[in-house]
Amino acid sequence: MLSRLLRSLDLLRPRTIAQLAKGEHDTRQDVRSLVATVKQLERQVSTLRSQQEELLARVDEIRRTARQTETLVGKVGSIEEKLDELALRERQLRAIQRADARLDERERDLDRLLQPDTIAAHVRAAIAAATVHDDPFPYAVVDNLLPDAVFEALIRGLPPSELFADRTINRQQLTVPFELAPRYGRRVWAFMSESIVPDMIAPAMLDRFAPQVAAWLQSNFPALGEAPLEQVPMTCSDGRIMLRRPGYYIRPHRDPKWGFLTCLIYLKRPGDEESWGTDLCRVKEDEEARGAKPHWIDETQCEVVERVAFRRNRALMFLNSVGAHTARIPDDAQPPDLERYAYQFRVGARSETIQWLIENLPAERRAMWAGKVDTY
Repeated sequence: MLSRLLRSLDLLRPRTIAQLAKGEHDTRQDVRSLVATVKQLERQVSTLRSQQEELLARVDEIRRTARQTETLVGKVGSIEEKLDELALRERQLRAIQRADARLDERERDLDRLLQPDTIAAHVRAAIAAATVHDDPFPYAVVDNLLPDAVFEALIRGLPPSELFADRTINRQQLTVPFELAPRYGRRVWAFMSESIVPDMIAPAMLDRFAPQVAAWLQSNFPALGEAPLEQVPMTCSDGRIMLRRPGYYIRPHRDPKWGFLTCLIYLKRPGDEESWGTDLCRVKEDEEARGAKPHWIDETQCEVVERVAFRRNRALMFLNSVGAHTARIPDDAQPPDLERYAYQFRVGARSETIQWLIENLPAERRAMWAGKVDTY
């Protein structure tokens, strides 16, 4: 009790009171300093928030600008593509005009040249004289397929190379008859696709390969019986002129399955070399193509049996059954601007017959012939 009282009295001493006052003053100073610091921090935070908002606004503006720039870049790219397309069309039209001027006087000769009876007799005799080989698959090489003057007219009527430039180098081709071409070329190639091919070449080719096609149909469609060709009306696919250049390569393959027969006519021009025709291959561990699409085969499985040279007025005809065919033009082929033309069409069943044939297959065999059947 006494000690407690003494401690209380000790607090009342002047020195103690002075020390307490000084401590209170220091505390107030610290508080004022702390308040000032807090206010300064609040001002800094406010400034930072303003800067942040300004930065966010700038970021949004940059993003809008970037989107606008991207849109403009896309529009510029689209404009450049259209300009390139227009430049190509201009080159094509100029090429057509030049060809029309050059061939104008030749057009009057076509009435004399394009005589169906004379051409048909020549075509039938050429195909009938060809030998059908069985290895690596049924094929025939037909030389002098067309009368010389008719073949020369077809070469003369080849479309300018500019008309093939809409596609990549490895896939440059034009369907015949043409939508756009010089007058002379349109006329002579329309006669080729609408008369010579369906009325002359295709029937003669079917006659020459009749035993092989009949056997192929019987093996795949037993429901056709002993006379399959009488029950399967045939038609021609659209023909196409193909332009090939150095670096061209098509892997070993078989054509779309519903194209029973393929005809490839070499359009060798004066000065073209005979190299780089078509290789016919035997296939190790060969398998049936599954589906109607082209059947691609590994090159290591292929053994070249025959190299068909690229000769003037020559046709390669074959049954699209087994084996494979391939073609290549080396990168270093000379001259560097080499151009190689060929015309291709196929003969196969009509679309309504195809549907009937598929429906009459055993269920387990339908997948082997399924797929797009309206073109081959």
